Amino acid sequence: MNERLRPLQLSILFYSIQNGLYLYTLPRITAQYFGTNGWLSIIFIFILVNLNIAMIAIIYKLGKGRSVFEIIEATVPKWVMVPVYLFIICVWIGLASMIMREYIFIIKIFFYPALPAFYFVLFFTLLSFQLLTGGIRHITRSFVVLICFVMPMIALLIYLIPDFEFARFTPFYFKGGTDYFQGTLHVYSVYLGIEVSILFFPMVAKNWTKSLFIGNFFSLVVYLMVTFMCFGFFSFDQILNDLYPIMTLFEYTEVTFLSRAENLCFCVFAFKVLATTVIYFWGAQKTLEHIARKVKSGLWILCILAAGFILALIPDSVAHVDKWSTWLSNSAIGIAWALPIFVLCILFIQMLKNQVMRERDYA
Repeated sequence: MNERLRPLQLSILFYSIQNGLYLYTLPRITAQYFGTNGWLSIIFIFILVNLNIAMIAIIYKLGKGRSVFEIIEATVPKWVMVPVYLFIICVWIGLASMIMREYIFIIKIFFYPALPAFYFVLFFTLLSFQLLTGGIRHITRSFVVLICFVMPMIALLIYLIPDFEFARFTPFYFKGGTDYFQGTLHVYSVYLGIEVSILFFPMVAKNWTKSLFIGNFFSLVVYLMVTFMCFGFFSFDQILNDLYPIMTLFEYTEVTFLSRAENLCFCVFAFKVLATTVIYFWGAQKTLEHIARKVKSGLWILCILAAGFILALIPDSVAHVDKWSTWLSNSAIGIAWALPIFVLCILFIQMLKNQVMRERDYA
């Protein structure tokens, strides 16, 4: 019997797979859409994400550990669900590709402007292939180790404390915001990735659901620390006019043993981008494997990575990537909510049917 994934491993994995790349624009997004003290929106949206996670936990409990596909297809025919599965696969592959491409665009702008994007995309694709062929347990163990290189970067914020001033905050809350709904969608995007955990049911220990909340809480702490520091380090107008405020923030970090902290932070952040990308590819792979069980998983991995590789090369500018990412992120948010609600409805229908059958047996 295969070893099941443990809560500690999963907590670290869930933190690592959440779409942290949006963290680099998060202070600007919160300021633009929510206005003054927009960093508080991160807390409110964290509550929404926890509600989403709670639905996944309830599904696991009511479904008694059954695969989400088993739950659905016990009531709805598989052929009816295939178009839905294909839509989810397309969104997840597209989102993984755009996250990878956006990171490559940023790293090209700041560090390697002359190097073709093709080589970066190829490098990420090869790493994804190595991880996917090892399965989810290999992926989990790898990122439990790799994320340990990312976490210490948060400690660099300590060196910025002398220049932090509460005077830069205003007594007004959410003044000057432009669109709360669009802002909510953008901020929610930094928590995306954890919804793929709905496919983990057959692979986890019984008490695994707490790791969903722990991983999500750790993401909240990191997002709040960095965004709060930005609001106290820069003026409100500076945040609004800076495309990547976090990059600028770390440029001011003066460490005796490190000359360019922002370079190290962004390069190490590649591990987190890789984690998000791989988990979406893995989710697409598992869904495809369910649609066509007779096809070997290795072939699906090649097909998914080939599609992701091609998609990642299509955008020719950061603005182009942003448009794709916005549409795909909004679709992923819709999937993150609609799929658990749909599965819960199916579970309640199944429970009612079982209740009716028991009453008939007693009659």
